[in-house]
Amino acid sequence: MPSEQDAANALPSEFDVAGLKKAFSNPVEAFRALDQNGDGRVTKEDLQLLLERFGVKGVAAKLLAKVIFKKLDADKSGTLEPSDLTHAEGILTSLLKMKKQGGTA
Repeated sequence: MPSEQDAANALPSEFDVAGLKKAFSNPVEAFRALDQNGDGRVTKEDLQLLLERFGVKGVAAKLLAKVIFKKLDADKSGTLEPSDLTHAEGILTSLLKMKKQGGTA
């Protein structure tokens, strides 16, 4: 399993962090944006697609999705609920800070 530092290092230097944080600022709207197929479930793959839309590509998107999803999936069900998304913005902020510092945040 990749570490938080691996995920922070995978963040591209240039991507729409403000847009991504805004996307997660309202958990219900973020859930709707993530649930692209409307099945009422948000999976790691859905999160990866959102990251790709905001400029995180390829292996970096997959690694980030895995780490962020693990931190968000509070009940370890394998899917996210709107309430799980309340901490997404903070997780992104922490990863960005970690990347800038080159160590743990």
